[in-house]
Amino acid sequence: MTYVFRALEREPWAQALRALADVCLGRDTAKVAAAYADLYAALAENEHAGLYEGAAAALLYAPSPLAEAAASPPGGLLAGARHDLAALLGVLRRDWRAEAAEITGHEVPPLTCLSTLQGGPVAVLAKMLSTADADEVLAALLEAYRRDGTGDLAWFPAFRWSEGTLQGISRPAWTEAERLVGVGGAVEHLRANTEAFLAGRDAQHTLLYGPRGSGKSTALRSLGGRYAGVGLRLIEVTPECLWDLPRISEALRGRPHRYLVFVDDLSFEAGSSAYGPLKSLLEGSLSGTPDNALVYATSNRRHLIGERFSERPDPLSNDPHPWDTQHERLALADRFGLVITFPDATQRRYLEIVRGLAERGGVIDADLDARAVRFAEWGNGYSGRTAQQFVEALKSGLV
Repeated sequence: MTYVFRALEREPWAQALRALADVCLGRDTAKVAAAYADLYAALAENEHAGLYEGAAAALLYAPSPLAEAAASPPGGLLAGARHDLAALLGVLRRDWRAEAAEITGHEVPPLTCLSTLQGGPVAVLAKMLSTADADEVLAALLEAYRRDGTGDLAWFPAFRWSEGTLQGISRPAWTEAERLVGVGGAVEHLRANTEAFLAGRDAQHTLLYGPRGSGKSTALRSLGGRYAGVGLRLIEVTPECLWDLPRISEALRGRPHRYLVFVDDLSFEAGSSAYGPLKSLLEGSLSGTPDNALVYATSNRRHLIGERFSERPDPLSNDPHPWDTQHERLALADRFGLVITFPDATQRRYLEIVRGLAERGGVIDADLDARAVRFAEWGNGYSGRTAQQFVEALKSGLV
């Protein structure tokens, strides 16, 4: 019977463990073998490294009254949590492998090293569960709740906003800034702003502007791998979902981590009003912009909103201040406190990128420059992305 950590009972591994405990009482060889296999599968399929790691993840990130009241938990809640933890430690520390082997009469695989995914707080708490007493585990849990919060926003390193919810990404496709050649200054500006944000100092919403393939998205995604360990989380939002920015902001408000709301390829067609929620977030609305969230966006357009000569103000328009209206639309980019420009890739710069990437990849080719130029002219033109594609194709023997 659990009192506080009732979400544990819904975990697949916990249900499988309960079933194993029940059939061990009857000592039915076939049932014990099947139940042990179910427990093994429940841990492996849910990417838990082992039984202690499964329990640690559930304690840290599943909802519980203790997590909600961690700042100042009442005495009765602490007593219930201590009871649950003492019982859990007793169950976890039974030698289930030895019991299953003894009943079935043959060796069974250990319930350890089933995944390489889990580390960080889960690994630390898992070790405590194997050695510490209930009071020590309780103290560690309270500290983790106060530092990191709980739930999906504490568990996943990155998210995408989809269908009105934040969906965690367990294995984000981080990129390495070292892949970028010739844009070191832009990357340093981006890192400096991000580090100020993580340190709680003044930081700016940021627009990364430049032509396609210049490295904007690569630079932004590299921040996740570099700073996730110190509390940075990336949230990917498509331009079509900008209407949901107020909901996203409220979901992040008061959380202990720092969040970058990442919008890739941001632009608006003339006449669109979809930029309204973004404008409110950048400027601040009555509800206030959360101090733990910044907007980082990339765009091929400096002014974000498409312009046509035919859409310039008509002198005969009924709008008494037509240019004010036009400028208000086009000034959206100015509301980003920091604009970082990624330059065009001329042929000279393109070849510098190719040489740099080839050197790092250990590629040696006496005809490198000529082949790189042909590849660009036959394909997508001069850009950092084209340089990356060429070097990868060269390494694979495709060109």
